[in-house]
Amino acid sequence: MNRSTPERLTRAVVDNARTAGRAGVSLLRDGGYATIGATDAAVSYVRGVGTRANEARGALRSLKLPTPTEVTETLRGLGAEVEEQFGSLAGRGREVVGSLQGSRATKTAVQRGHVARSQVKAATTSVQRAGAATIDAVDEAADRLGDRADVDYADMTVEELRSIARARDLEGRSDMNKVELVEALRNA
Repeated sequence: MNRSTPERLTRAVVDNARTAGRAGVSLLRDGGYATIGATDAAVSYVRGVGTRANEARGALRSLKLPTPTEVTETLRGLGAEVEEQFGSLAGRGREVVGSLQGSRATKTAVQRGHVARSQVKAATTSVQRAGAATIDAVDEAADRLGDRADVDYADMTVEELRSIARARDLEGRSDMNKVELVEALRNA
């Protein structure tokens, strides 16, 4: 199987990390911390670019190119340096995450998130209960009223009859007595 260069490089990094005693899970976790640490390092680096540019101007004047032997020796030591930098960046990332986790703003945000979650949960429960109560009320009304032809209005109270008359928008209902209400509802 012919692997591409990035795959070989990834495999080599993973193998080197395992050789150095890192477990796979630890490598993944530290990779996240290393990413955060690298980001923090990049931000710090960008903040000091102006100063380093002035320093580089002076260094360029006395620049000496390395010999091939020096380049080879440098490349041989690169693996250890990469591992060391990875560990350093992971440590820096842990510090950043630790400071964020310990900050008052983060704790406040987490607490507010918990409160909001509780409020949403309570509101959901209230809406569910209201919906269930509405369904129960509709079922009760349907059981009570049934089919209009089968309703025995004579067994109902004047208040119940007026409520039904109001729902059907019967005119003059407030002036009607029980017998008139029963008759009007039967004819409606």
